[in-house]
Amino acid sequence: MTMMKEANAIAKETLSSRSGRAIVAAQIGQGALLYSVSSWGPLYLERIADASTAAAAIETTEVLQSSSLLSSTAVAASIAASSLILPQLTQALIGVSIGVGADKLSSSIGPRLTRRCLQCMSGVGPAMILFYLSILRNVNIGEGGDGNATLLLSPAFLFGAAQTISALSLGAVSVSHLEVATPSKSGAVYALGNVFAAISGSITVTLFGILLDKDSGHQAATTAAAVSDFSLPFQIVAMLSAAGSLFYSWTIESELEIGMEGKRHDQ
Repeated sequence: MTMMKEANAIAKETLSSRSGRAIVAAQIGQGALLYSVSSWGPLYLERIADASTAAAAIETTEVLQSSSLLSSTAVAASIAASSLILPQLTQALIGVSIGVGADKLSSSIGPRLTRRCLQCMSGVGPAMILFYLSILRNVNIGEGGDGNATLLLSPAFLFGAAQTISALSLGAVSVSHLEVATPSKSGAVYALGNVFAAISGSITVTLFGILLDKDSGHQAATTAAAVSDFSLPFQIVAMLSAAGSLFYSWTIESELEIGMEGKRHDQ
């Protein structure tokens, strides 16, 4: 009971503080983005796979069909999922290096502006990409032209870029609790933000599935129809990601607010 009371008190103090609300808002946006990307990304890439990917799936299926272990649908889904491996690796690389980069940037422009800029990029950047993908109709952009242009404008590359850019939040919201909360409260603030991210992600993934299920009747009709199924879900996720990061960027501070017995420091 004592732990429950303390957790409730920290939650109230966090939500009543300017920076606490900023952290929660950013985590809600990040949760919606990352949970949706990891859950529905493979299906999206499978749906909009170009001819070469489809051919690879057919070729792989012909090899595996003799063993009757995998269906063509399973193989296609596996290939789509594998295209997310590289973005996850680049996301990890950004996460590892962002700490040093953020420290250097903080020494020149200050920690508050550094956190605001990094979080803005990590939320608004992927939101813009998702919105672009939501209105994309011709998924074979650049066909017959420059190979590099085709790659950079391909849905798979853009989808991976959204994942990678989101890692910039590790230099912003993921460490802000250390600046705005006392040591005894910072861990609880961090955990609270993750709880909100998990709740937001779970709700968004469920909503994503409901919206896709409504349009499942024509999922195999045309590529354009398949892509259009993701338009509204992508736009909702983009809105949440951008709104959370912009709210954070507008309101986060760099002074202790949580754990100071009600004292608030607004600049």
